[in-house]
Amino acid sequence: MAALKKKRMEPAKRVDRPFSFYSGLDRPLGVQAHSLLEFLEAVKRVEVGSLEFHTERGDFERWIREVLGLAFLSSRISSLRKEGVRGERLREKLVEALEEWLKVYTYKRV
Repeated sequence: MAALKKKRMEPAKRVDRPFSFYSGLDRPLGVQAHSLLEFLEAVKRVEVGSLEFHTERGDFERWIREVLGLAFLSSRISSLRKEGVRGERLREKLVEALEEWLKVYTYKRV
């Protein structure tokens, strides 16, 4: 029986279902992320209210799990929602989680 190969997600690879940032229901910001790297850059620059909106709804964790296939990273983002992290602290923690995952990914590839 052949061993199952685990599919690896390339951080810069564009996906078919980009993440669209909103500031509230029916209030798009016009910012989309087509890859994990684009998502990280968007998290660094969109208004904090958008980050709070998506975190509270579980949008980030769902997109990361369902579209990017990154269950561990999704659970890290989920923990921020459960802890009720808000404001610029939320941005800092999101960036920290994303950059940490990228460092581990880069390290494992070498």
